[in-house]
Amino acid sequence: MIPLEGNMQKTERINQELFFLHDKKSFNLKDLMTTFNISKSTALRDISELESLGLPLYVEPGRYGKYHLLETNLLPPVYFSENEIYSIFFTLQLLELMANSPFGHVYNQITDKLLQTFPEQTQQKIEQTIDCVRYDGIMQTMDTPYLDQVFEAILKQQVLTFSYHRKEIETRLLYPVRLVHRNGHWYCIGFDLKKDEYRTFRCDFMQEIKLLDKQPLTLSNEEIEAALQEQNNQFRTLEFKVEINQKAYHLYQQNHYPNLKVSLKNQHYLLTGSINPSELDFLTNYLLQFGENILSIETPEVKIAYQALLKRMQQQAENF
Repeated sequence: MIPLEGNMQKTERINQELFFLHDKKSFNLKDLMTTFNISKSTALRDISELESLGLPLYVEPGRYGKYHLLETNLLPPVYFSENEIYSIFFTLQLLELMANSPFGHVYNQITDKLLQTFPEQTQQKIEQTIDCVRYDGIMQTMDTPYLDQVFEAILKQQVLTFSYHRKEIETRLLYPVRLVHRNGHWYCIGFDLKKDEYRTFRCDFMQEIKLLDKQPLTLSNEEIEAALQEQNNQFRTLEFKVEINQKAYHLYQQNHYPNLKVSLKNQHYLLTGSINPSELDFLTNYLLQFGENILSIETPEVKIAYQALLKRMQQQAENF
């Protein structure tokens, strides 16, 4: 890794040339000149620098000669700009806030290893820069001990079995397809082989996880997305509309779900989405965060459920 180059335009071009050439067996000077819009003399200087970085190549002499790359598993070093270096360390700092991740607790080790690749003066600059940024309000507090096994099953496209400890303990058979981190919790989306539908499970409620030796299922991302969308359309048949003001819109931006969206309407905002009638309690409790910033609820079912929730809360408050 080579940090903090003075000529960033050249540095970025060399970096792109490394990626451009890494899977090629041969190339000629015009390939670089045309692809990167550089002159012949610049292309020759770039090739010389690529060689010095460790790109293994030799020249085939003659009028129609080419540059040939030797087959090797060695990767040449990669240039990073100063901002790219900082973004790597900021990302690691953010990931360290999670109690668990699919990769275990390795972020401190990665940070230490990366820092050691820089001169001492650069290390100090990086550490001072990282200290200028803090992340609040996103820490994951619930322990999720089996997260790495869920992640392994997703990578291997393998079926797993587990006991789900939520309202009651159930044994589930799942083909997991995705991990999602939302509001401090990890969720696993997968195809429930007993229910014959896609379901979402909170990972800290998943226990006694085992990968099965069954034939792995093979689904593309496109097939998964299409199946999730089709199921969502069939399950969430109640469409709703809630008019909110700008303050509520800012709250929405901080906390929203994939089946919700906001559009501008007459200088106000329209929150729309679709739910299953069984999810009315969830939606009305979600709407509570907007407080007095809700202007109107256009869907009768949602309006009645929201008014009933407010009435129950008022009755409870009278008993305080």
